[in-house]
Amino acid sequence: MKKFISFVMAGAMVASLVPATAFAKGEVTATAKIVDAKDLKKGETVVYDGEAGPELQLKLTDVDAQRTSSGDLPSFNVELSLDNAEFTNSGPTFFKSLVTAFNEDGAKKVAGTIDEHGTTTAYEYTGTAPKTGTYADMKAAGATGLATSATPDPDGSDYKPWSYFLDKVVADQTVAQQIAKLESLGYEKVTDMSGTWYVHSKTGDKVAEPTSPIVGTDIAAVIAAESAYTHSTKQSVKTSGGATVDGDGYNVAVVDEDEDSVEYKITYDPEIVKKDWKFCFDLKAELTKSSVGTKATVSVDSKAVTVNDLVFATIVDKGIKASVKKTVDIAVEEKTTLSDKGIKLETLVGDFAVGQEIELKLSSGFEFDKVDTTSAKAIAAMTDYSVVSYDDKILTIKVKNAVDEFTVASEFITIESTSAKAGAVATLTVKAIKTDKVADSFSSSASIEVAKVVDYKVNLTVDKDEDLPVIYSGTNVDNAGLTDDSDHMSLEVTAEETFPGAWSMRQGFNFNLPEGVYVTDVKVVEHEGLKIDTADATALQVENAFKKAYQDGDHKNFEFGKRVFNDVDATLNADEAKLVFQLELVADPTFEGDVKLTFEGSLVDKQEVTIAKFVKPYTVKAEQNDVIIDYRNTEVKTPIVITEAEEGLWKKDTTFKLNIEDDLLTFENDPTFTIDSDSDMKLKDDKADKGTIKFSVKEESDKAATITISDMKLFMSRSIPAGAYDLEIATTMNEAYDKQVLYAPDATSVEKWTSGDRPSETKTKKDSYVDDVCDYSDVVKAAFINVVTSGRDNDNLFTTKVVVPVGEAYLLAGEAKVELDAPAYISAAGYTMLPVRAISKALGVNTNNVLWNAETRTVTVMYAQRIITMTVGQKTIYVNGSAIPASAAPEIKDGRTFLPLRDLGTALGVTNVNWDAATKTATLN
Repeated sequence: MKKFISFVMAGAMVASLVPATAFAKGEVTATAKIVDAKDLKKGETVVYDGEAGPELQLKLTDVDAQRTSSGDLPSFNVELSLDNAEFTNSGPTFFKSLVTAFNEDGAKKVAGTIDEHGTTTAYEYTGTAPKTGTYADMKAAGATGLATSATPDPDGSDYKPWSYFLDKVVADQTVAQQIAKLESLGYEKVTDMSGTWYVHSKTGDKVAEPTSPIVGTDIAAVIAAESAYTHSTKQSVKTSGGATVDGDGYNVAVVDEDEDSVEYKITYDPEIVKKDWKFCFDLKAELTKSSVGTKATVSVDSKAVTVNDLVFATIVDKGIKASVKKTVDIAVEEKTTLSDKGIKLETLVGDFAVGQEIELKLSSGFEFDKVDTTSAKAIAAMTDYSVVSYDDKILTIKVKNAVDEFTVASEFITIESTSAKAGAVATLTVKAIKTDKVADSFSSSASIEVAKVVDYKVNLTVDKDEDLPVIYSGTNVDNAGLTDDSDHMSLEVTAEETFPGAWSMRQGFNFNLPEGVYVTDVKVVEHEGLKIDTADATALQVENAFKKAYQDGDHKNFEFGKRVFNDVDATLNADEAKLVFQLELVADPTFEGDVKLTFEGSLVDKQEVTIAKFVKPYTVKAEQNDVIIDYRNTEVKTPIVITEAEEGLWKKDTTFKLNIEDDLLTFENDPTFTIDSDSDMKLKDDKADKGTIKFSVKEESDKAATITISDMKLFMSRSIPAGAYDLEIATTMNEAYDKQVLYAPDATSVEKWTSGDRPSETKTKKDSYVDDVCDYSDVVKAAFINVVTSGRDNDNLFTTKVVVPVGEAYLLAGEAKVELDAPAYISAAGYTMLPVRAISKALGVNTNNVLWNAETRTVTVMYAQRIITMTVGQKTIYVNGSAIPASAAPEIKDGRTFLPLRDLGTALGVTNVNWDAATKTATLN
């Protein structure tokens, strides 16, 4: 194979004058591929059949080029080299005819010619003069700008190059100055058999060595001096403007050619030729070998793309190829018809012989159940073949017409999954049978996948490309109290079975939501394959099924009863059951995080998807305050800090109220409200009113506001017990949340609840509003106030007789039987251990007065005027800060904390602690 290197050369004098910035800027990149590669049979060598055949396609992936500063057009060269093939013709006309261009929209574009001169002026010279070089010499020197009004004589009459006249209009240049200019432009001196040249180190452009100085003058002087010319001619000199290309913006020139290679130069207008243009080169060639297995390839060498050995023609033996557009799903031990898209059978080369038999054999685990050959539709579909026979494993067909491809109507073929397991694939081995009875028949085989065994399953999915909706908790669907105008809709949820019948309705199924999340509406987007009796379920029937399910799930979950829809199978419905829906959601003020919808049932696999996310519109931070009873003006030392979730979120007139859980503790006097300096929020009605701290938004914030409430004072009842008291909050948001109407309310007609107490249940049945079903806590800080001394004068120490039967899940406190979450036990050291939560029940105190600190593993019991502290693993009890030695240490068993009964009695002031070994009973008396 021959390869040629060509140079685009400029005239010696011109090259010495072009500044470095004058060359075209930017690059062009492309991808290369073969389209319509040809398979030939043995003995064939011609690749192109008339106008049809393979082509090389260059697709421009980037065109980052500009004109030069002097207006020249950018270009790139493409060299194509064939292997095992030669072009069928030669010459520039033939090779140019192989090239076609298409723009980014696929429209065919026509190549044009280049005008290098722009705006030109013609000068006429006559007379005779010494010969300085032939026209051919000028062309060889790269004088591409040469333009004459008369064609040069074929005998090679002498002309000076156009560059000679152009040189006359510049300043004087010595030989040394010319050489220095060439070297500055990247040219290097090279001497070969033809003489001395200056060659560009990157482009390969070749310029003759300067030998004489240039004398500067003007064009008029040139005309006057050059009166001796062999022939009359007009010589154009560029005076202004840039090069242009007509046609559709590009030109194709053949730089070099050979029987198995060609080099093109493609010059283009960067304002026209853009990214995604395609240059297509027809590969009109003939293979140089004709044996089976021969591959003809083309290699591309270009600054745009370089790739080797792209196969555009192959000599192959006769063979068969099979393909399907679609596979079908089949369940274990079920039947199904194959795809209605058909099975396409093709020869690798040539046509099928009439009478050629072809076997279709099913893989292990599958059998042919039925092949329809008698119905009118089946007969009409078998244009090019007929069915010879079939059994459980093999279907044999016969070709009726001499064609190179035909389609087997697979929709008339039913297969059965007899022993294949889930995940198995049904493969058809397609085998052409060679027989002496049929001339040109051949033997070949191919295989295709036609079906896949799927498990009986229902898939629960959401669109992963959709953003997860973020919703504010603790408000209604209208976002009362907030400026947010987004809806409360979840992502679309799709429940779809993998195979008809996989979604068994016999035992029902549930869609479960997290605790504290409620539905206010359901939008059924799509439903398919759901049956009621034998008819398709209507949209109304599906919506009614959702309503009943939510009611049956106590307005917390959707509990679809047995056979709410009929079981779907291949007989009742050929399509898979599918249900697509969205939920409109609200959530408790305390709920924060992802909403995971769980799908479960006794006959379906449990699955869950995340359908929305709730965030709180505010946060509250507060610390515990230990106070000693002082009745009035008891100081709260730590502030309450409330922070807005985002700028401008709290709507004007939104109200916040804070109070202590027990009426024995109330706020008195107005506290101090401080808004951080970064926010311009303004408040109104900020005060303590009837024991409650409250404030409203007067002006919305431009940055998320932080409100600090300090200088708080408490009024404490004289009879207040010692212990912890929680801080509670009420807002415009959660008041509207409580009044929100649920989806599928139990009441047939729901009275609008705008203010005050809930409407009468005689008018609006229970389980109609969120308040009817929710059970959230208003507490924003547990144990905000910790009263460490009682409001009574005496210690009110332990006076109740407590009997603790070891091993039993109860104790007796006086006459009352108290159930325990875990029974008392005897420790390894022989001490009776009592569960912590039993202590509050036995003492009859608020559970908030028995505290557990997981970090320090410490239990604190606040009873009357005593604060008792015990730490797991330590034999020391602290009573009001004083250490008392203990006989045993607290222990953790089965995740619960147990305290030694005798030591607890000592801390409570009980000296009478008895143990009855016979009944295994401990008594505090």
